[in-house]
Amino acid sequence: MKIFAALILGLALCLVSATGCSTWKSLDGMNEAPMETVEVAHPFTDIPMMKDFQLDRTQSFIYESGSGTVKVGRLFYSGWGGLDDGVKFFENEMINKGWQLVNAIRHNGMVMNYQKEGWVCTLILNHSWGKSYIEIQIGPK
Repeated sequence: MKIFAALILGLALCLVSATGCSTWKSLDGMNEAPMETVEVAHPFTDIPMMKDFQLDRTQSFIYESGSGTVKVGRLFYSGWGGLDDGVKFFENEMINKGWQLVNAIRHNGMVMNYQKEGWVCTLILNHSWGKSYIEIQIGPK
């Protein structure tokens, strides 16, 4: 009987040490995905960009007048991910940055046109072999 009680006590101690000081609430939250920070397409800080997408500086072009009143850009990004993930990202994050969707055309990729006061932005998303390509065209209205 003493051996059985010692075995139960040992098993209980193992269970307690395995869970540590965790509460049920913290154990339930372990399956939640961490919030990802949204990056921006510099120098256009109101254009969100998917995390881990890289700017292709050889293809990209940015013009800004000396006074800073005129700024236009054509930016090319690439990264690993699906087309639908990119579309969903921009549908949500562009609205969060104050942009309004004008129209979207889906054919061998996706073209999304946005506007906000004084600005227009076209996003062209393509996907090939697991990699996504994003072209951003932005300028004044």
